[in-house]
Amino acid sequence: MNSSESLQQPLTHEELGLLEGFLLSDSTPEESLSSIEMLDGYMTALVVGPEEIDPELWMPFIWDQENDAAPFFSSEEEEKMIKELLLRHMNSIAIQFNEAAEEFLPLFEQYTYNDEEEKNTAIEDWALGFTVGMELKHESWAPLLLDEESAMLVLPMFVLGKITDDFDNLPEEEILDLINLLPGFVIKIYHYWREGNS
Repeated sequence: MNSSESLQQPLTHEELGLLEGFLLSDSTPEESLSSIEMLDGYMTALVVGPEEIDPELWMPFIWDQENDAAPFFSSEEEEKMIKELLLRHMNSIAIQFNEAAEEFLPLFEQYTYNDEEEKNTAIEDWALGFTVGMELKHESWAPLLLDEESAMLVLPMFVLGKITDDFDNLPEEEILDLINLLPGFVIKIYHYWREGNS
């Protein structure tokens, strides 16, 4: 397997855990994305969004969205490993949408959690990560957000990520509806940009 092929391989459960361990460690800046679900949401927004973004731009944004703070790597080997894991996860999401977009599921739908509180935190993290991904190229997202109908597609991310105050005012049934709508809305966002709406 050459290096190009190896970067197309999805992360194993163990590798996802290893990557999350690094995100949660003292090696990363305080403002960095702090869970594997948040990272997955972030990368999903980049994949389904209006333009392809170079890793040299999206990777530093993981660590700090405002001050360009960088993580501390204990060695060149660790830096290479973390960057490869990030590239592979990004590529696996892109492959999912290129080959079978309608089967997309966010990471929190692929995991089993110990309790409801842990799953709710994972959903909030994922949704928040998606909004961070939108923020990286917020000017490019403007056409979707300025149209009332298409702007509804990002409503689950803003509510579940607690970007708005709506979460605390919604009954549990409506929150569950938003969780159920989220994967389908992400798929619609993907098609929105690829059907000449940008």
